[in-house]
Amino acid sequence: MSVPKEYEQEFAGFPAVLQALVLAELSAGNTIKRMSHGHPAAPCGACICLSKPISSQPREKTLDLDFYDRNNSLYAGEFTDATRHFFVLEPPRPSEPPPDMNAIRAQLYRSYAEANGIPLSQIKAEDAGRSWNNELSPEERIIRAKAMPDPNSVLARFKASMIIDYDKWHDGIGYDLDLLAQASPDELRSIEDMLINRSNSDWRDVEALAALNTNRAKEALKQAFNAGSSAVQMAVHSYAPEVMTKQQRTASLVKVLLEGDRSGGLSQALMHVGSFHPPQVIAALLRGLMEQDGGTACHFAAMLYFLHGKSTSTFDWDHRPFFLRFNTDDMKEREKVVRELCATIGVDPDRCFK
Repeated sequence: MSVPKEYEQEFAGFPAVLQALVLAELSAGNTIKRMSHGHPAAPCGACICLSKPISSQPREKTLDLDFYDRNNSLYAGEFTDATRHFFVLEPPRPSEPPPDMNAIRAQLYRSYAEANGIPLSQIKAEDAGRSWNNELSPEERIIRAKAMPDPNSVLARFKASMIIDYDKWHDGIGYDLDLLAQASPDELRSIEDMLINRSNSDWRDVEALAALNTNRAKEALKQAFNAGSSAVQMAVHSYAPEVMTKQQRTASLVKVLLEGDRSGGLSQALMHVGSFHPPQVIAALLRGLMEQDGGTACHFAAMLYFLHGKSTSTFDWDHRPFFLRFNTDDMKEREKVVRELCATIGVDPDRCFK
C-alpha cells in the first residue's frame, strides 16, 4: 500500500528515516489514520498517526530513531528523529485497569508500621482500609495521629498536587494554586519553605512562588533567575517579570535565542519575544536565521515576519510554505531565502551574517 494521495506532498517533507518506517508499516498492512500538525510536532513539522501499533520493527530506540512509549489519550508510542519536528504515532492502547487500592493501602500501612516501630501483628495487611486501627492501643493511636498529617489539610493536598505524573507533565498542569487562598499563615509558611527548598527546579515552582508573592518568594525567584537553567529563567519571564531588570530580560532572551534549544527554553523565549523585543533581541533573531538549525530558523523567520508587520501572528500559517524553506541544512539555499526575507521586511541582510 502507498501513501494516500492527499498526504503525498506533506509526506515528502518527512525525514527519510521516518518515511522508511511509514512505508514499511504500509507494506505490513498498517494504514495512515490521519496527518496532523501541532503537539508533539513543532509548527514547522507534522505527525502521521497510524491505525495500528508498529510491527515492522521493535518498539525501541535505534541509532536513527528515538522512541518513547507514552500511551496517553491521543497516542501510544512515538517515533521521531533527533530534530523532533516530525513524528510517527501509534494509536492509544486501551485504558489500563484501575489500581488495586487495597494492595496500595496494605503497602502503605506496612511502610508506616516499619517507620514508626508499630508491631506488624497489630497492622494486618489483609485488613488494611477496614478496622485495623481498632487493634492499636489508645497510646499507639495517639502517636499515629500525631505522626501522620491530616490528608485533607491544605498542606497535605498542596503537597499531593506537587506529584507530577505523565498526564500532568503532558498537559502542562501546575500545582493546585487555588489551595493557597484556603491556607492558614502557618500552612503558607510551610508551603513557602517547601518550594524554596526545592531550588526552583521546575516552572511549576516558579509559578507557585510568584503566586505566594512574599518577600522571601521574590528573593527566591531572583536567585532562580540568576542561577537557574534557561527553562527556569524563561519561567521567571512568564510569572514574575517584575523581579528582573530590562537589561536582565534582554540578555537572557538573547542568550537563549542564540544558544538554546527547545528543551532549554527556546520555545518559551519565542513566546516572550512576541511582546518584548528590544533591538538586541531583533538582532539575535536575524543572526539565528543563519546560525541556528533549520527548524529554529523557520520559527525565527515567522517571528520576524510578525514583528515587522508582515503577518498577523507569530507563526502565520498563510506564510508557512515560505517559512519552511528555512528548514534546510543547505546553507546556500538558506542564505537565498534569508535575503528574500530581509528584502520583504526592509532589513539589511548583512545583519544576518557574521
